Amino acid sequence: MELSIDQDLTTRYAEGDWIITLTVHPLHGTARLAWNPEGLQDPETFSLRVSPKPLTKKAIARVEEVFTSYDGFDDIEAAEWSYLHNQSRLGWENGPWWEAIDELSYLLREAA
Repeated sequence: MELSIDQDLTTRYAEGDWIITLTVHPLHGTARLAWNPEGLQDPETFSLRVSPKPLTKKAIARVEEVFTSYDGFDDIEAAEWSYLHNQSRLGWENGPWWEAIDELSYLLREAA
């Protein structure tokens, strides 16, 4: 899984609350850590809230370390994207990837 980081995370200012999110895209094997306002989410990604405030360079280094050392990406990359008939929308099926995402989310919040 490849990680890219919005370099403005320590300097950009926006009115209102900051929300630092990591979007993981299993179909492309990529992830992006960026500042995003609420409500913007690609449905083909898992979006994890990492921090409600700007990150320091040390915090970004800790996040990178968690991401590069995490061993649950095989489960995440195995996620199955399909039409969920009971919800009338496209989304991720149930599977072990949800537990892996929850674990990664916890580790990243602790690092930030």
